[in-house]
Amino acid sequence: MFAATQLKGKSLVLLGLLLVQYHWGITLGRAEEANSGLSTNLVSFELSIHKAGVTAVFNGKRRTDRDHDLNLDRQTDSIAKGIHSLTFFFEGDSQGYPIPLQDIAIGSNGFSPLNVFAIDGVAFFPHEAESRWAIVGLSRLRTFLRGQKPEPDQIVDDLQHYISSELSESGFKSVEFTLKLQYPLATAVFRGYAAGTLPLPSGTESLSFLLPNTDEAVRFQPMGTLYPSDWTFDLISPDHNHLLLLQDHYGPYHIISFAYLAQYLDGHGEPDYLVDWQFAESNADAVLSQGRWLTNDMISFSADCCGTTEALAYKLGSDEGPALHHTND
Repeated sequence: MFAATQLKGKSLVLLGLLLVQYHWGITLGRAEEANSGLSTNLVSFELSIHKAGVTAVFNGKRRTDRDHDLNLDRQTDSIAKGIHSLTFFFEGDSQGYPIPLQDIAIGSNGFSPLNVFAIDGVAFFPHEAESRWAIVGLSRLRTFLRGQKPEPDQIVDDLQHYISSELSESGFKSVEFTLKLQYPLATAVFRGYAAGTLPLPSGTESLSFLLPNTDEAVRFQPMGTLYPSDWTFDLISPDHNHLLLLQDHYGPYHIISFAYLAQYLDGHGEPDYLVDWQFAESNADAVLSQGRWLTNDMISFSADCCGTTEALAYKLGSDEGPALHHTND
């Protein structure tokens, strides 16, 4: 009787241990799925800003899921919140000079402004662990970063105020930038000129793609004219299967799968989906803007014409075309 009771007790203990292990297995599995989902919603990027023999290189990851920019101003550079590092490189010097980035020095909208050369003749960046900014002349920047010059030329608390006062005297000076967004099946390469603190997308002049097994980037050729306000860095769907490309200030939008991107770019392939809109009561073309992905298979955009603005959504493959969309849907 005692032996049977003891055996039963051991069985209960073993059963309890098995249940605990099973519970932890499920918990870890869900955690791995969550982490995996988070990683698939991230795209690595490299932003290079060039000025007079000096290049500032930002590296980081930006989110591509629906909620990644809901709290950002639409004019805010969409990569600013994903910056992880800043390194300066100098012409003729293979060494990089990294700048420690402290969260306390970066605002709620990320590293802003991204153009660290917005003021002619100087660079600015976070100063050590304080919520302050260092201002260093370009002619002395490498000496400072090497530690041979212990203090920056200036230290400011309110960077935005400092930049505003300086730009009011000297005006905007444009500097060249290159942004590479490393998608799983291609790399998007944006090139343009950053003017002062204006958002980088508005300075974009070209978009190209580096495709697998190719050495040269293939340039995207829109059907018409894209104005500065038409450019965006938000192209890829959350599942990384499609790209959203505006063709002209007045549309349409092309949606292209990565499987057919090479043929599309060389002019031998059509988009998977063409999305356009025209107001029924008008013969004038509507301005299409604010295109973005809502889900893996749905986009939203705005149409403006003749004093009327409509928010629209399109589900991939829908025979009915775009439909009116409420932003809180």
